[in-house]
Amino acid sequence: MRLPKLQWLAVFLIAVPASAAVVSEVRFKLSAGDLSSAEALVEDYYLTNGANSEYAAAVSWLARGALTLGRTETAARYLEETKTLVAALLKTKGVDDDNFLEAAVGASIEVEAQILAVRGERDRAVAFLESALPRWKTWWIAARIQKNLNLLTLEGQAAPELDAQDRGSPVLLFLWAHWCGDCKAQGPSIARLKQKYEPRGLRVIAPTRRYGDVPKVEHPTAAQEDQEIERVWKTSYAGLDGAPHPVSEAIMQRYGVSSTPTLVLIDREGIVRMYRPTRMTEAELSRRIEALLTP
Repeated sequence: MRLPKLQWLAVFLIAVPASAAVVSEVRFKLSAGDLSSAEALVEDYYLTNGANSEYAAAVSWLARGALTLGRTETAARYLEETKTLVAALLKTKGVDDDNFLEAAVGASIEVEAQILAVRGERDRAVAFLESALPRWKTWWIAARIQKNLNLLTLEGQAAPELDAQDRGSPVLLFLWAHWCGDCKAQGPSIARLKQKYEPRGLRVIAPTRRYGDVPKVEHPTAAQEDQEIERVWKTSYAGLDGAPHPVSEAIMQRYGVSSTPTLVLIDREGIVRMYRPTRMTEAELSRRIEALLTP
């Protein structure tokens, strides 16, 4: 499957769990299509701070940005630099200890697969991702690998983690996180689409997971986070009242939810017809639902 250019752009520029001045500034420049300024920012950072993990994360963004802008060979060059930096850093620390290193590792895997796909080597990209997936156990890396596998393979396949009771009806999965601002921004459009299409058989299901994140609680228990999830659901997603919203690590992992929201459309036969790990406009999502519901 060859993804449209704008869909690749959305996937490339999704936030990852690492943030600091240089990474944020590089992402901002790349979102404006300004690779040259992004490169200058990374070079200046290196001259002051050296080849640390934050530098590796910034270089990984250069690889992603170059590929998004159609500069495949430049992306490949930055990919090799990222891989070299990552290999050196992993000799002294683990990804669990360093969010920047985790981001760089995930990016190097993601970009390598996407370069193969852009070059028309889809099967090699899939095989590469499948071989990488068992190696990495941290959530963000494993979910990013699964996301990229899904982008290449999931549409047209049987929907994973779909309960028997949900088969026979078209389903919109709205995969979200309780701390996610983009999810809350997407929520009203999902609510309007639920109201519009539920009478025609559409089921909206909103799975999520625990992230170990509760405001003002340093090490929340599962019960505390479940309470926070329910509080956010009731206050920020009132228009989705009645929609199932299970807390499921398995669903979120299998759908590669390294970015939120992730949206999935499944037809009456249980086949995935759309997989989008990004926000969508209400008009585009409505068009896709109409196509699913039209005989």
